[in-house]
Amino acid sequence: MKAKSAFTLVELVVVIAIIGVLSAILIPVLVGTSRSARVSSANSTANDVRNTVNMWLTQQVSNNVYPKIYDDESTVYVKIVANNGVYENPEFLGGDFWVHEQDENALSQDLKEFIENTLGYKRMYSIGYLIDGRIGALYFVDDGAEPLDAPTAADFKRTDFWPSDNGYNKHGDVIGTSPVLINS
Repeated sequence: MKAKSAFTLVELVVVIAIIGVLSAILIPVLVGTSRSARVSSANSTANDVRNTVNMWLTQQVSNNVYPKIYDDESTVYVKIVANNGVYENPEFLGGDFWVHEQDENALSQDLKEFIENTLGYKRMYSIGYLIDGRIGALYFVDDGAEPLDAPTAADFKRTDFWPSDNGYNKHGDVIGTSPVLINS
């Protein structure tokens, strides 16, 4: 009986060791799969928001709500992004467009209401950005999938957030160091 008990104890130790090894292998895989799913969700959200907002803005312009989309020094550059994965995956940034700066406040308000009422996203963060004298607005849309980490000034120093053609300064200067909650 003693020998059998010792053998059973050895078996138990071996089983525990196997479970430990499998856990060490599978947990990172599962975490990676979860991360991949969240990044995929962010990509989908960004694309949906980009496409819908661009269609909406085009309609607004055609209805003369905004007189014209400009591409000159008096314009506001706007980007729409999703909440998950965007810091590590800038390729998932959403759409962008230029609007005359006199329409900036109206656009911000209209955009906030459109995103809330039509798309159903209840929170949106914005931050001011200066690019060669041009005011840019970067909007982070929270799709409610998980808590949104508020962007920091460092996030907006990333060179991959902004266009590099036409002599724009890719780095820019952040106006303020924290985003503004414009819709709660």
